[in-house]
Amino acid sequence: MMETIRPGRHRTGNTTMRPSSCDISPHRQGTGAAFTAGLGFAAVLLAGSLLWAGPQDRPKAAGRPHDAEQGRTIFNGKGLCSTCHGIDGHRDRLPPQLSAHIRENIERLTPAPPDLRRADTLTSTTDKERFEIIRHGHLRTAMYPLSQATLSDEDIRALLPYLASIRGRLSRTIPTPEPVSPLRGDAAQGRQLFHELGGCAICHGIEGHLDRRPPISKDLAQRLDALPAPPTDLRNPAALKAENDEDRFLSIKRGHPGTAMYPKTLLRDEDIRDLVAYLATLRDGGR
Repeated sequence: MMETIRPGRHRTGNTTMRPSSCDISPHRQGTGAAFTAGLGFAAVLLAGSLLWAGPQDRPKAAGRPHDAEQGRTIFNGKGLCSTCHGIDGHRDRLPPQLSAHIRENIERLTPAPPDLRRADTLTSTTDKERFEIIRHGHLRTAMYPLSQATLSDEDIRALLPYLASIRGRLSRTIPTPEPVSPLRGDAAQGRQLFHELGGCAICHGIEGHLDRRPPISKDLAQRLDALPAPPTDLRNPAALKAENDEDRFLSIKRGHPGTAMYPKTLLRDEDIRDLVAYLATLRDGGR
């Protein structure tokens, strides 16, 4: 009898979980046809990213402190984390009840599940980020969103101290991009990216005006209107969560789980700096 994994945790099909990466450099010239082509391509990416967007739950203060042992029980039990990450986070110790077929599928996952015992290989640096990844999933990986019925917020909060207990303490510091200043980017290039390959205008509006949406299909417009977390008004500093250009850089680069803000994997760091420079002009009331 073929063994199956309960829905709501990790996908382990025969197909790869991540599309092949492509070295696509953004075009920095031309308007008209280039705008239409860039916008169309960005719309395709956005349509796929809407599947990533879900209810925007936020970690709340825990009603009582959690110990690592409680999280360990969830990790190796109903959370099904050990199915891909291994018992107690040891990747070479998958649960014994898994069938050979499932084990083979897990070994084929692309990208492979991260080693939760090596802090230097993990991209999340705060418990807030870890909470949101567990709840909302991680785009283009086998880590997909979990419903409240599968794991409650309380369960996820209980996982966090356990994950901290198994992370290596002597690992090197995770590198982060250096803070970016608007002066280091090219706002004119950023404006072109905003309206073309970056796809920003599809959600945030032309020149950041939420009520000036570019030409898109009726279906995509309806899906945007139904988003549980509406796009942010980039022209209103009071509505923005990012406090500095480093935060803006990381938000664009990594995306926001639970929203349609997907990671901008097609943009180079140079492109993102240009976007950050352009966003500064919107906050200053430009155009």
